[in-house]
Amino acid sequence: MKKVAIMTDTVSYMSKQVANEHDVTLVSTHVIINGKSHRENEIDLARFYEQLPEWKKEDKLPTTSSPSTDDFLQAYRKLSRQAQAIVYIGYSPKLGMAISAASQAKALVQDELPQTAIEVIDSQTACGAQMLVAIEAARAAAAGSSLSEVVAIANDLIKRVTFVVILDDLYYLAKGGRIHKARPWASTKITNTVLLEADAATGGEHTPLARCKTKGQTLTTLFDIVKQRSGGKKLHIAINHADALAEAEELKEKALAEFQCEEVFISNIGPLVTTHTGLGTRIFSWWHED
Repeated sequence: MKKVAIMTDTVSYMSKQVANEHDVTLVSTHVIINGKSHRENEIDLARFYEQLPEWKKEDKLPTTSSPSTDDFLQAYRKLSRQAQAIVYIGYSPKLGMAISAASQAKALVQDELPQTAIEVIDSQTACGAQMLVAIEAARAAAAGSSLSEVVAIANDLIKRVTFVVILDDLYYLAKGGRIHKARPWASTKITNTVLLEADAATGGEHTPLARCKTKGQTLTTLFDIVKQRSGGKKLHIAINHADALAEAEELKEKALAEFQCEEVFISNIGPLVTTHTGLGTRIFSWWHED
């Protein structure tokens, strides 16, 4: 039996391959389409991308929900047979209720699993940034670190990871009620690409960074921010995209040319977040080594 098992959720957009490689358990969120609830990780993503513009036109966007308390109970029970302790790293409570459900499940299962320590950690972010935190926690667990050591590593990284989302359309974010401090931008009729941040530095909510008129200006602005915050140190990067693979690959190519990169992950943005951001969304997340 291992010391510590790592859990995160599908909003991390950690691929199955990466999850298997690092022995991370993924708990699925839910997307409600035409009144029927689906696990996010069971939805045909290409078909979802194809249908989203039509749902927008009809003003019938899907709705979303976090993993349920029962989803977490099942995951805790399964992992309790494999590890002495469980660490769940979830997305910001400003973006959904996963941390609340995980905490409720922890309270419910304590008497049933008295020998299993469970820690619920708010990553204060989501998507690739959340994934980067979970991967480092998993690496520490695989190296034999104790529960307290794994938690300390995760909490340290949460303070250092940065999440920047690039949006061409604020309609979806406003419609879903997760626009936060960027609301004034959504009320303007100027069509600019916007950069929003959501991580520990912003308290886990979407906060405006910049508005850009051109693609070139967008990339320049993004990489200027990365340079200012990383100080030329080695980077760990995650890039997510909603049906924008070419743009994601371009981000990767330019990042590799501009920075010292230890690793660069690319993965799709799934149905839950795409419902709230729209097609074409790109997310660039990173942390730098000391």
